[in-house]
Amino acid sequence: MRLIIKVFVIYILITGAVCDALEVGKVCPVSNQKQTQLGLLILSEFWFHSGRSNASYIPRDDATGIGVEIHFFNNQAGQLNTLNKANCDKYRVIQVRKTNSLLNIGEEPVQVDIPAFFESPFYDNAPLEFGYHSHLTPLDSSDKPWDKQSSRASTLAIYDTPYVSDGYGIDGEHIRVEFETCIVCQREIGFDELLSCATWGYQRDYLNKETGWTEPEIIAPECQRSASEQFIETLAESVIIDYQYWLDWR
Repeated sequence: MRLIIKVFVIYILITGAVCDALEVGKVCPVSNQKQTQLGLLILSEFWFHSGRSNASYIPRDDATGIGVEIHFFNNQAGQLNTLNKANCDKYRVIQVRKTNSLLNIGEEPVQVDIPAFFESPFYDNAPLEFGYHSHLTPLDSSDKPWDKQSSRASTLAIYDTPYVSDGYGIDGEHIRVEFETCIVCQREIGFDELLSCATWGYQRDYLNKETGWTEPEIIAPECQRSASEQFIETLAESVIIDYQYWLDWR
């Protein structure tokens, strides 16, 4: 499996399926409940920024958040218009966020990572940053480590730049933010299916009242064959949207 993943990534880079500007960080296999391999979930190298500005791959002393590109590449078995062994109509992304920081009104410590006005749980919806197939990176580059848009080509991609400013920290406690990002097989007829996931995040260590918190330290990303119990419970009990992947919610 590791050899297949390495060959696949090398193929992507050589053929230009992903622009040279994409710094590959973590590669995770994606499969369904029948363990059919459908593709790869690729997390870029993480970068750092200060409240959505001054982005760079090297953290500055005033950095408060991180950024990442997350791309899903379907393989031959996962192609929607040929083999389509998973019987999917579209691939989507659902992300759950967990934090111990102070929250805005209406937010929960663990919740589906979408705005409160969304009517579905998928991260790949405007005004969040995402792309399908051949696309350009987001127009807003203020919190990205590049000066202009670059070309990307993946089945599905999201671009996330979370941060927590000092004002949302709790004195004496480290600020910790964790994410679980899962691919969804969406079906127009029948039930949606959660596929494989990846976890990632960051932590800002508390120093003292005068200094506050350090710049973010990356929580090493990990691959998950399936969604965690916490992810499933959060999705089922969400007060933001009414979506349960085992129900025909349409």
